[in-house]
Amino acid sequence: MQGEKNVCIIPAAGRGIRFSRDLPKSFYPIEGRTLLARSIAAVAAWGGVSRFVVMVLSGMEDRARETLAPELEEIEYSVHAGGETRQESVARGLAEVGEADLVLVHDASRPVFSVPMVERIVKAAREYGAAVPVLQVTDSIARIRDEAIESAIPRDRVVGIQTPQAFRLDVLRKAFEAAEESGRTATDESSLVLAAGFPVRAVEGERWNIKVTYKEDVDIVRSFLVGARLEMPTAGE
Repeated sequence: MQGEKNVCIIPAAGRGIRFSRDLPKSFYPIEGRTLLARSIAAVAAWGGVSRFVVMVLSGMEDRARETLAPELEEIEYSVHAGGETRQESVARGLAEVGEADLVLVHDASRPVFSVPMVERIVKAAREYGAAVPVLQVTDSIARIRDEAIESAIPRDRVVGIQTPQAFRLDVLRKAFEAAEESGRTATDESSLVLAAGFPVRAVEGERWNIKVTYKEDVDIVRSFLVGARLEMPTAGE
């Protein structure tokens, strides 16, 4: 929308221990470009973000700036120290946003998705105040206890939530203010918005919008980026 100002917060302060103990996950290179830069560039491809607010592990700010400078030459961004949790990092990022119409929040480890998906999310956020991409769960879902299946969960109303998520600035700020007052915590922003009493619109996500969590996920991302053939583990590996 012409004249609209949108800012995207990138929480990248996690250590990613499941991925690597040697390097924060977001700094891991994939085909010559860091995961963080690829995730930012994927949102920037939409063309409607005015500025990115990047939250990194405290003490890594200078390294992040040095790393991102040659990778994001035409993208406006600022780098700041994140918090101990995603929620704290996004709250700190929200304080850096200033004035905006919409605020997008995107995982630093989701580098593959389409511009039409972002357009769907933003359009819904403009209308409803908050929107997230979701995927219908295809696997059977169950609760477990002590390594045994405890109960099955009907999957017809279960979805997986992805990013980027988009919110009107006033909605997201009120949700974080309410969370701070109540001491509520959540693993994503839409949960806080729902808890604050605002509706969240679900829009169609994408199967290839995977979140890189384990090193094996890098091979999947690389296959999308360069058409590489996935090498499946053989017996004994």
